[in-house]
Amino acid sequence: MANELDKKAQKEAEKAKKQNQIKSMKAAAAKKPKKSIVQYFKDVKSEFKKVSWPSRKQVFNNTVVVLVTIVISGVAIWALDFLFSSVWSLMLSI
Repeated sequence: MANELDKKAQKEAEKAKKQNQIKSMKAAAAKKPKKSIVQYFKDVKSEFKKVSWPSRKQVFNNTVVVLVTIVISGVAIWALDFLFSSVWSLMLSI
């Protein structure tokens, strides 16, 4: 019987603790100053200044690598498709 009372007391204590945490989170959120849209865009601009942008040469080189990779992959897929369709046609004609 005493064990059940202890469990109930623990549950109530946990419930009260959670409610206090929720209240403190709401209070903290209410204390935060609201930023204006102008301040938001100023922050965005300052973050963009921190980004290390690639040079034109790096962008060009990366683009060439991507295009070459696409062409090679396309040719490989076409070759495999042609090979399998030829084998399949040969098997069906037998």
